[in-house]
Amino acid sequence: MNSTTKRDINTISRPKQSAPRSLQYLTILSFNARKSWETTSIVLDKCAGYVDIIMFQEPGWKGVRRQPSTKNKEGDVACGPPLHSSWRPFTEAFDNRDEDRAARRVLTYINRRLDVFKPQLRSDILKHQDTSLVTLHIPQPRRGIPHEFNILNVYNDGETHAAVHELRRITETLPRISMCAGDFNIQDRTWDEGAVNQIRPSSPFMRLQELFTDLEIQYVHPVNRGTPTRIPDDAESRASVIDLVAASAALINQEGFHYKVKVDDRERWGSDHRPLQIEVPISGSEPEMRCKRKMSAIWLSGHFVRM
Repeated sequence: MNSTTKRDINTISRPKQSAPRSLQYLTILSFNARKSWETTSIVLDKCAGYVDIIMFQEPGWKGVRRQPSTKNKEGDVACGPPLHSSWRPFTEAFDNRDEDRAARRVLTYINRRLDVFKPQLRSDILKHQDTSLVTLHIPQPRRGIPHEFNILNVYNDGETHAAVHELRRITETLPRISMCAGDFNIQDRTWDEGAVNQIRPSSPFMRLQELFTDLEIQYVHPVNRGTPTRIPDDAESRASVIDLVAASAALINQEGFHYKVKVDDRERWGSDHRPLQIEVPISGSEPEMRCKRKMSAIWLSGHFVRM
């Protein structure tokens, strides 16, 4: 793996923010941060101006503050993810440190400019450390796009495949999924020409295909088809495609929906995965959205102030 030096991190500038960004299209990033607090923090900062949603797999997670405790004079340690003024992390409330409790392996951040869509973490439906479901409420969706746009973030452990097993178990209780992305840790020639076909009915690939069928979503190839998404540290090991995107037929058929594997290794920020950048046409006409944004203003001291 090409390592990223501290100098690289400090000198690579983020794209300039265009003002104001349209809400007709969303830019979504799906990225395995390799459990790195620094990588997670850098991506949040660098992407604040041009990305609307970041779906992290294996995000950084650590003790972030102490809170009052009846048992510990110094207070209990509250664990959580990096925070950033531009982003809302959609996760359950920070937990006290518990050595027996594994850290969450998925975390979706929503840019605050999407507050107009009233994003909601659906922990009422799905509570699992390796999957999360976020719903955007779209006031003026494009034709074919539902008012409730459900985004599924997945980290599928390569040994247990716990996420796929859990999702298959509760499929009937899940709402209609518009888009699913994440690190699936499954190799197959369907998306990776260097892999072998998994044809056994009980193989991880077949189980994943059954899940996609049950959820009524389909795997989508990136525009740079076949580009590896995981780059091993060992240069002798084969790079592979294990980070995937699947979507509903309604979304796939929308003009402008596509994604790419970002191949500039500087944008991995020390991870052994490459980010997936997904472009999603979602809303109706921009004037309609401007109207909605104006309605979110408040009256303050005789003037309307936009929130």
